[in-house]
Amino acid sequence: MASPPDPPHPPSYTRCECVLRKDILANVERGFKGLSKAPVIEKSPLLGKHSTNLRITTGHTFFSHLRHVAVRQPATWMFKVISDAELVTAWLATAGLGGGEILDPDAYTVSTKYMTIPDLVSPPDLVVVRMGVKVARNVAASEVLAEAINTRFHEGKPTWVWDEPAHPLDVGHLFWSDIVGRILGGWEHIGGVDSPSKAQKPATKGGMTGKKTLRGNR
Repeated sequence: MASPPDPPHPPSYTRCECVLRKDILANVERGFKGLSKAPVIEKSPLLGKHSTNLRITTGHTFFSHLRHVAVRQPATWMFKVISDAELVTAWLATAGLGGGEILDPDAYTVSTKYMTIPDLVSPPDLVVVRMGVKVARNVAASEVLAEAINTRFHEGKPTWVWDEPAHPLDVGHLFWSDIVGRILGGWEHIGGVDSPSKAQKPATKGGMTGKKTLRGNR
């Protein structure tokens, strides 16, 4: 007996270039509002590294480099730029449930949008942690950053940690600790043209050093 014909399938279609571009730019905006309007550059050392853990030290030219990467990914690619303040806010939302005293001015304005750190950092394919937004002291800041990175690592997802040359993530930084240093010590470090020389040659696995720089539209 002959096999019955395959059931009908929904018609397939191919998006035209203009629609695809619109969808990609909308996705770029979901990752970070206003990113699609960042200045366009011809090339970036970040291209092709969206599946790699990176520490990036540069100024606001970073947005052009992130845009350069994001517009070359599918419209379904999920990425998110998260500030260090948002990480602590997510932690405070959970810590506050215990009823204990929390010595952090931000504790009085905690949002319940993200109830835990995994709620905030787990879903995206790539998370960019923007350092330097939070200035109010919190004794758990470095542990919160380490937990966010380790959560991503456990799930096999990459993280980019972005700090600025004027306030590098180093000894004395609100989010710095030996644990954070050990985590980032094995990552490739890409510095900007205005970065201090020490940020150009970070220690990486095997004793190798990185000397890549981020350049603007030249």
